[in-house]
Amino acid sequence: MLPPVSDLLKEHVKNVLEANYAGVTETRRRIEELEAQGHRIITGGQIGQDGWDIIDWRTNEILAAGEGGLDEYEAAAGKLDPDDKFIHHDRILEDEDLEYVSAPGIPDGLANAVEDWVLSDDADPEEIAEFIGWPVEKVEEYQADE
Repeated sequence: MLPPVSDLLKEHVKNVLEANYAGVTETRRRIEELEAQGHRIITGGQIGQDGWDIIDWRTNEILAAGEGGLDEYEAAAGKLDPDDKFIHHDRILEDEDLEYVSAPGIPDGLANAVEDWVLSDDADPEEIAEFIGWPVEKVEEYQADE
């Protein structure tokens, strides 16, 4: 016999937070490893039709920006990174092996909706903490996306 739905939901929320925290921790570890190898983590890329930027992920410094399309972007990237040490943050995220958080006893649609809510920017950590019985600080830490 399954526990009450409220207990299943509480457990699912905890599992979502724990899986998120594990994923973020692994991403941070991978970034530190890459940086120790001499790589620089960047973000940015194409903005609109021809605009682009290259941003240092750690400092948020705009390293270069322009409106000249892909050719201009590639020229700037080559000049900034002649040793091919830049790694785009999205590539690190793509390399992650994301874990699907299953929720036995909860329909998949509801489980997905709960996961979306728990990890959304609009989720109230105090509300979640009260629901699952965790300290607010722990919920905030486990909700972090970087």
